[in-house]
Amino acid sequence: MTKESFLLEAKTREAKTELLALRDGGRIPVTFYGKDIQPMVLDVDYKNFRKVFLGAGESTIIDVNVDGKPFKALIHEVQLHPITDKIVHADLLHVSMDKPIDAEVPFDVIGVSPAVKDFGGILSVQKRSLKIRCLPKDLPALITIDVSNLTALHSSIHVKDVALPEGVKAMDDEKITVVTIVAPRKEEEEAKPLPTAAEVTGAAPVAGSPEAIAAAEAAKGDAKKDKK
Repeated sequence: MTKESFLLEAKTREAKTELLALRDGGRIPVTFYGKDIQPMVLDVDYKNFRKVFLGAGESTIIDVNVDGKPFKALIHEVQLHPITDKIVHADLLHVSMDKPIDAEVPFDVIGVSPAVKDFGGILSVQKRSLKIRCLPKDLPALITIDVSNLTALHSSIHVKDVALPEGVKAMDDEKITVVTIVAPRKEEEEAKPLPTAAEVTGAAPVAGSPEAIAAAEAAKGDAKKDKK
């Protein structure tokens, strides 16, 4: 399957450009950097960037034309307005097609777990994405996690269990849990052991209760004896 391509048109701008006026004009500031290029301050059309970002996310290589000069890049970070959630700034990371890159790729959970279907377990997603390293041409847009092999309660899939495409290496700790099957709450409550008599006796009395008052009076009595 051919990957969809995305093109972002950008212009260089002066570092002292008034950003509020820039945004009011339908454009947003962008910083473009990487190991093989000098950092650049750019601006892009808001609608163009939003369309590219919604389609490519942060795990798909895009084409960037800077004043007509072509580059390859990843959308590295996007800042949103705290109230309106409109995009106010973005970082682009330059990509050299012949050098490995590190990226954060989201998981796509598929399949039905028998532990959920047959035993009422709850599928708990512990991790939403995976840090990977690969050549740009091998960069996957999504990493698929098939949960159909989770047949028992408390069974899990860890980073080391994730099937990765050829040429892709996981950079996260292999012991990290990606998804797990949690037992139904009712079962967990039933399995919780009742407190022992010793635990009940040793528990701190509730403030204001007869037991708490008696304990306080006993403590005062002991204090008087110590003074004598």
